[in-house]
Amino acid sequence: MAQEYDTAGKDILNEQINEIAQFVLNVSDVQVLADLDTEQQLVRAFRADITKRVHFNGHDAVLHIELQLRDSTEKPMWARNAHYHGYLVGEHQLPVYSNVIYFHPSAGKNDPGGYEYSWNGYDYRLNYKVIRLIEIEGQTILDAQTPGLLPFTPLMKPPDDMPLDRWVQQCIDATINVSVDSPTKGTLLYGLSLFGELVHDPSLFEQIPEAIMQESPFWQRQREKFMAQGIEQGIEQGIEQGAKAATLKNLLVVLNTKFHVEAVRALTPALKNIDDLQRLEQLLLIAVNVKSLEDFTEVLFE
Repeated sequence: MAQEYDTAGKDILNEQINEIAQFVLNVSDVQVLADLDTEQQLVRAFRADITKRVHFNGHDAVLHIELQLRDSTEKPMWARNAHYHGYLVGEHQLPVYSNVIYFHPSAGKNDPGGYEYSWNGYDYRLNYKVIRLIEIEGQTILDAQTPGLLPFTPLMKPPDDMPLDRWVQQCIDATINVSVDSPTKGTLLYGLSLFGELVHDPSLFEQIPEAIMQESPFWQRQREKFMAQGIEQGIEQGIEQGAKAATLKNLLVVLNTKFHVEAVRALTPALKNIDDLQRLEQLLLIAVNVKSLEDFTEVLFE
C-alpha cells in the first residue's frame, strides 16, 4: 500500500511540478527545464523521488524532493539526503536544493533538516528544507486554488475550531471547483481521497463523484493494475489449490493401499482440514515409508 501512496504522490507532483517548485523554493519565477534521472548511476538501486533541472533568479539548479509517508526507518533522512545530494552535486555540478515533504501528521518531527561536522580543517554541511504538511495552513492553499497542492490539503492544518468533517468537505469542494481539465481534476480528487484516508474516516470521501475520478488516467492505470494483480493472485491460488487437492488424493491412495480403509476414513476429515501444501507433501512422504497407521496418526496430530 505504501507504494501506492508513493506512486500517486510523485504522479500528482510531477504533473503540477511548476507550482510545486514555486511552493518549495518560495520563488515565483522558477522554470522547470528537464527531468533528471538518478537511478542508473547509483551502485545500489536507489532513486530520488523527484529531481528536476530548474532555472530561477538567473541561474540553473537541481530541485530535489523526497516524499515521506512516515519517518524514514531503514536509514535516517539526513543520511539518505547526503547520499542523494552528493550524487546530484557530483553528477550535475550545480547547486542542489533538497526538500523532504512529510505526509503523515506524526512524521518528520525529529528530522533535523541537515547534517554537519568540522574537525582539523575538514568541514561538511548539508541543509535541506523539511516540509510537514500538518504545519501548513490549509485554508491558504484552498484560497490560492493551487491545483498541485489540493490533494494534500486534508493532511494540512485546518482553520481553528473547524470540525474535521467540515474541513474535509471544504477540501473536496475546492478541488471539484478548481479550473483544470477533467482528467487532471480526476487525478487530484483521487489523490485527495487516497491521502486523506491516511488520517480521516474513509467514509468522508465517499461523496466524491467516482465519475470524475474515472476521468483520471492515473486512476485508470491503478484500476487496471489492481485487476491484473487480482487475476494473477487468483491464478496462483488456483494452482496451489489444485496442488493441494492432488497431494491429498495421492496421500489417501497410499494410506488406503497400505492400511485398513475404515481406519483411514476416520483420519480423512483431519487430512482434509490441512491447508498447508508443504505439510501435505511431508505427510505423503511419511505415509510412503511409515510401517503402521498408528505411527502415521502420531505424526499427524503431533
